[in-house]
Amino acid sequence: MAAEASDKTTETNRLAWNAGRFDAWVSAFGSPEAEAAKLVAEPERILRRLSPYLGEIVGKRICNVQGSHGRVAVALARLGAKVSVIDFSQENRRFALDLAAAAGVEIDYALCDIMEAGSLGWTHNFDVLVLELGILHYHQDLERFFTVVRQLAANGGMLLLNEFHPVQRKLFWGEGPRDYFRTDLIEADVPNPNAAGARLGRCLYRFWTMGDIVTAVIQAGFTVARLDEHRDWTDPTIPGSFTLVAHTR
Repeated sequence: MAAEASDKTTETNRLAWNAGRFDAWVSAFGSPEAEAAKLVAEPERILRRLSPYLGEIVGKRICNVQGSHGRVAVALARLGAKVSVIDFSQENRRFALDLAAAAGVEIDYALCDIMEAGSLGWTHNFDVLVLELGILHYHQDLERFFTVVRQLAANGGMLLLNEFHPVQRKLFWGEGPRDYFRTDLIEADVPNPNAAGARLGRCLYRFWTMGDIVTAVIQAGFTVARLDEHRDWTDPTIPGSFTLVAHTR
């Protein structure tokens, strides 16, 4: 029954993420060509939350897990990385590939549920796994998720997770549960980058504590190197996001 529930949640979220998503990105960022011009001029801007942890990336094999619109992936490629994306939204893939073409780079974008990544033949293929902002709350079994992700990393590979802070999501986000320890699924709007835009459907979310996240990373076979908490963008008295760095062992 748990597997059936997870499959249903994944399909609900997949449908939401394919509902007008390409047009939503265009509304938020402009056309792929317009956004590509900005990325070419200043790729570091998109990577500002990640760059302090990445080090030299030229020639590195990087997987942007659930890489969405591809802006992070394209910026990494512009700086010399060999970049692959795994994401289950056709609309995201369309925007990302158009963006990459306009920016003059190539990215390998696999249209795939991350939990089925083993089917891609990319086992132990990447030096760095990048996960950024809004990944974990789509998963109901974090240890299983990180175990799948761990299989993508080469020996000595790095996991770089920059994510919304559990305190911000659980207690201060308008659609959050307002209970730090609540574990059931929450139904809320799928994110629309254009605040004034139309609703794009509803997703099912599972919000995790910091202890849940760190424990799942360790149990999946990573060694945690550091955990940094960052101030919220609108309220600097609370944590808004965090960055976790871990390595395969």
